[in-house]
Amino acid sequence: MEATFSWILGNVGQIVDVLAVAILFYYILIYARGTKVMLVVQGILVMSGFYFLCQYLKLITLVFIMDAAFTVGPLAIFILFVPEIRKVLESAGRRSRLFSIFASDSHSRADNDVVEIITTTVYQFAQKRTGALIVLTADDRLDEFIVPGTEIDAVPSERLIASLFDKHNPLHDGAMIISEGRVHSAGNFLPMTEVTFLASELGTRHRAAVGLTERCDAIVIVVSEERGEVSISYAGRLARRFSEEQFTEQLNALLDSNENFVSNLSRAALN
Repeated sequence: MEATFSWILGNVGQIVDVLAVAILFYYILIYARGTKVMLVVQGILVMSGFYFLCQYLKLITLVFIMDAAFTVGPLAIFILFVPEIRKVLESAGRRSRLFSIFASDSHSRADNDVVEIITTTVYQFAQKRTGALIVLTADDRLDEFIVPGTEIDAVPSERLIASLFDKHNPLHDGAMIISEGRVHSAGNFLPMTEVTFLASELGTRHRAAVGLTERCDAIVIVVSEERGEVSISYAGRLARRFSEEQFTEQLNALLDSNENFVSNLSRAALN
């Protein structure tokens, strides 16, 4: 027992090194799941196996070609995945999720009123099968990710939100953005996600919601026109089929930086 303890003390550096590499690869695989990155990882594993097979069989020409490919491969991968690398670095450097949606340190009465307005309105939409896409901004600016719509700058209300998503309103197909407790704009178009894990019946609104939250720290609320269900997307993940009570609870959890919500909102959650 003493010898084992002494060995551990003498090899602390190597143990930490192995654990760090294991954790790094774990998070890389978690991040890559369901994306183009995972396909590249699988391709690298296949090529590595083929390379060792060529070496074992002494296929000199193929070994030479693959040596050259592995030499320039890392640079090619880096160039190919610059946007994904940028997103990872932005996430790592991002401040803690202290949302400034309502520009206060705690929920005031006005804050709760806005949450109540959103909840009431989206569930009225769900009953009437009215599609909607509502973005709640946080710290990150959205300018570089969206095609901007029409600036509104108004106090949120059920009547205003309902009018913006009325099918006769030319802005109804785009997303409404709420920033710092006000309706900032409507008719905005969001980037589409390229992930493959979303359920096949989900349409452009859900893919746009996930696409934006992959790129920034916003919350996106989706009302499905086809199924009359309400969903929330955050951090590139999507949770669906909320009851009204669950929706209010989970939205408040996100606005309060409650880690319990994130732990329940996996990439495949309720897809």
